[in-house]
Amino acid sequence: MATSDAGGSGVRWWRRSRDLAQQQARAAQADAAQAMSHLESLEVDLNELSEIDAAAAAARAGAERIGFTTPLSQEWDRISVETGIPALQFYELDAAYDARVDHEEDEARRIAAGFGAAAARLRELLPEVERFRATHADALAAAAAIREDTPGLIERADTTRTEASLALAAASNQGLRDGAASDALVRASTLIGTARAAAEERRWVDAHTAATGAVAAAGEARRLATDLPDRAERIRTGHLSVRTRRDAILTQQARLPEVMSQLRRRYTVDAWRDVDGAPERVAAALKQVEDGLVELDRLVAQRPLDVPAGTALLASVRTAINDANEDLRAATDRLQRLDSLADDPQVLLERLRRRLVDARRFVSALPGSDPHRYGPTLDALARRTEQLREKVGATRPDWGAVIAEADAVEAGLDAMIRTARGH
Repeated sequence: MATSDAGGSGVRWWRRSRDLAQQQARAAQADAAQAMSHLESLEVDLNELSEIDAAAAAARAGAERIGFTTPLSQEWDRISVETGIPALQFYELDAAYDARVDHEEDEARRIAAGFGAAAARLRELLPEVERFRATHADALAAAAAIREDTPGLIERADTTRTEASLALAAASNQGLRDGAASDALVRASTLIGTARAAAEERRWVDAHTAATGAVAAAGEARRLATDLPDRAERIRTGHLSVRTRRDAILTQQARLPEVMSQLRRRYTVDAWRDVDGAPERVAAALKQVEDGLVELDRLVAQRPLDVPAGTALLASVRTAINDANEDLRAATDRLQRLDSLADDPQVLLERLRRRLVDARRFVSALPGSDPHRYGPTLDALARRTEQLREKVGATRPDWGAVIAEADAVEAGLDAMIRTARGH
C-alpha cells in the first residue's frame, strides 16, 4: 500500500486532516492576535485620553485627581471592563498555545475554535468603542490636543529661555541688572525640567501645565531682559528731568509765603481754609524729593545698575514732585481766582447764566415727558444763581462762599445732564 506521494516527498494521507487542523489553529491564533492588537491599540490611546480628560477636569476644579471622574472617564471605565474579559480569555488561550507542538487533530480543532470565538468576541466590541469615540469626540479631541501641544510648548519655552539668557548676559555686560528677570529665568528652567519629566512619564496634564508656565516665565524673562537698556536710559533721563523740576518748584516755593499772606489778609478764612496747609505740605514733599534724589544719585552711579529699584525710586520722586506742584498750584490758583472774581464778578455770573440757558435748551429737546421731569431741577438751580447775584452785590461779599456756591450750581447742572443722557 502506498504511504506517500510520488517521489516520497508528500504528506502521509492519514496526517493530512491533522496537519490541516494544525494550520487552522495557527491561522485562528494569528487572526485573534490581529483582532486583539487592533482593540488594544485603541484601548491604549483611549485609556491615556481618558486619564488626561479626568486630570484636566480635576485641575480646573482644584480637586484631588485620585477618584476624580468625568462622563468620559466613567463610560470608558465601563467599556474597559467589557473589553477586559475577552482580552483576558485571548491571553489565556495564547499563553497555553504553542504552535511548535504537534497537537492531536481534535486538540488542534478545539484550539482553532477557541481562537475563532475569541476573535469574534473581540471584534464585536469594536462598534462599542467607535460609538464611544463618536459620543465623546470633542472631549477626546481636547485631551489629545493637550498631549500633542505639550512637546511644542516645551520646545517654545526652551527657545525663549535661551533668548532671555542671552539678553540678560548682554545687559549684564552693560552694567545692568534686574532681579525679576533672573528669577523668571530660573523659574522657566525649573518648569521646563518639570514639564520634560512629566512628559517622559506621559503625565500630560502636569507636563502641559508646567510647559505653559515655562512659556510665560521665559517670555517674562526675555521681555524684562530685552527692555533693560531702554529702562536704564529712562532712569538716567528721568534723573535729570526731576532735578530740573525740583529747581523750578523751589523757585515757586519761595513765592508761596507771599501768596498765603495775600489770601489771609484779603479774604475770609473759608475762602482759603483748604489750602492753608500748603506751605507745610510742599516742604514735606520737597524733603521727600531731596532724599529720593540722594538715593537716586547713588543708584545711578553704582554698577551694576539695579534697574527695577531705580525705576521705582524715580517714580516715587516724581510722585513727591507732583504732590508739591499740586499744592503750590492750588494756593496760587485760589488767589488768582479770588482776585479775578473780586475784580469782575459779572464774568462768573454770566458764565452761570449761559450754562443755564444751554441746559434749558438741552432739556427742552428731550423726548416725551423728560422736559417736565427736569424742569424743577433747572428752576431750583436758576434761583440759586439769582441768590448768588445778590451775594455778589453785598457790601462785603464772602468771595469764598460765592465760589463754593457757583461750583455747586455747576456740579448740579452737570449731574442733571448726565442723568438725562443716561450715563
